[in-house]
Amino acid sequence: MRTPSRPAAPLPIRLRDRILVPHAPRDTSLITGHPARTPERLMVQVPDPVSGEPTPLAVWHYTPESTADHLAPSAPLVMVHGFRGDHHGLALIADCLPDLELYLPELPGFGHSPAFPQAEHSVENYAAVVGKAMTQLGVIPDDGTHRHGASRPTLVGHSFGSVVASHLAAQSPSRWEGLALLNPICEPALRADGSVFERVLARVAQGYYEVSAAVPERLGMALLGSPVVVWITGTVMTKTQDRRTLAYLHDQHHQYFSAFDTRQVLVESYRASTSGTVLDVADQLELPVLLVAGAQDELGSVAGQEHLAERVGEVSPSVRLEMLNGVGHLVHYERAPQTARLLQEFVTR
Repeated sequence: MRTPSRPAAPLPIRLRDRILVPHAPRDTSLITGHPARTPERLMVQVPDPVSGEPTPLAVWHYTPESTADHLAPSAPLVMVHGFRGDHHGLALIADCLPDLELYLPELPGFGHSPAFPQAEHSVENYAAVVGKAMTQLGVIPDDGTHRHGASRPTLVGHSFGSVVASHLAAQSPSRWEGLALLNPICEPALRADGSVFERVLARVAQGYYEVSAAVPERLGMALLGSPVVVWITGTVMTKTQDRRTLAYLHDQHHQYFSAFDTRQVLVESYRASTSGTVLDVADQLELPVLLVAGAQDELGSVAGQEHLAERVGEVSPSVRLEMLNGVGHLVHYERAPQTARLLQEFVTR
């Protein structure tokens, strides 16, 4: 087992860094304290939820760096990315978990996974194909028994991925050792009790996607992939005080935030991400649950996260809520080492 180094001391952010974002560090260990891991891409054929037509789903597999001879291999983590993301969004956390096996599916229409041939890009359909892919890979069996006698996997989801993951776990909680939700979507995007800024932000985002869906295809794609909009999104959501992390997350958004298949995919996924929450299935999560949230998250208030924990706690054998100060909706970038430690504690509890 490699002993990690400490992340580099934070570099203060200058005013010009907010406008002219500096180059991202090539060595991400300056952010995480761990060397970057290199996953293998697996293409798994899953049925379209409507037509049954086979369609490929990209799953990125990280093999454990090392396992002591006298210890059994740890059960894997299945990690689901958020809206407009792909597996790269969870790469820093993956780097901080070198001794765990990880499976990172890319939701249909994003990354290397093509859009569904016929099915709508909804929470239910996303959950269905992630479950099918994990079954085909042998990570979870059809009957919910342990894989080759090993412990069951833990399911992880970030942001919109928390909604997909919670719906998947709710279908058959016995298949999973636990459920960890990062920046869980705990309340509707257009909730009436949100701050004025949060409500305005939600209305602007809704208008942006609906207008992009209504205008001609070429103009709609230009709006959805606009570098200016991508920059604004990162600028509004970031809370980091470290220049390297700021540069990294802007670079990630620039490279991958527009890696969607079609306009229809993005608009359908946006509607799914704003209409569903983890609360929808909270009373079905009969398994251990970890919630990791940012205290300054515009998409989930502290009160909302506490309410979610209470609801889940009514049926879960154990629920733990970790509120991280000084961070908002981007814990996977801005607090990757801390988030990874919480996941490590959760899977080894």
